Amino acid sequence: MKKLLIAVFALITVNVFAQDMQKNGTIYKTHPYITVVNNSVDFFLKQDWGSLAGLYADSVKFYDPSREKPYTLAEQKQGWAGIYNDWDQIKVVKQGYPDALQYEKDPFTVQSWWGVTCVNKKTKKTAKFNIVQFDTFNKDGKIDMELAYYDQTPIVDASK
Repeated sequence: MKKLLIAVFALITVNVFAQDMQKNGTIYKTHPYITVVNNSVDFFLKQDWGSLAGLYADSVKFYDPSREKPYTLAEQKQGWAGIYNDWDQIKVVKQGYPDALQYEKDPFTVQSWWGVTCVNKKTKKTAKFNIVQFDTFNKDGKIDMELAYYDQTPIVDASK
């Protein structure tokens, strides 16, 4: 039994070290698409909806935990303005730095991390949460999909 266990362990060890490394793409710390994502946050904070919308393809799809289905640019424009109707003192701070991911077979993606703080206008309570965002780009350099993950609990709590 001892010899069998040693043989199995040796086989597993050889198999682990025999794996070939395979590249799936390139990660960029600086890239023009990272600038686009950074600009999107700047335009949002300035409430420059025209410039912000100009960064997105007309067919863009938005995904976030507050909605069950993807939504359109027209719906997102209403959402951007709605945030400022309900919230004040909105601050968005970059956490670390975004990564631009140029995959072999998947769309070019920028992933970014943000810390958000805002105050509910009605309750005067502060919501503080983090967002991780994934933006993919089309061949024209426009964002064609934006996916955001965040915990909605601080927003809900501050709204009560």
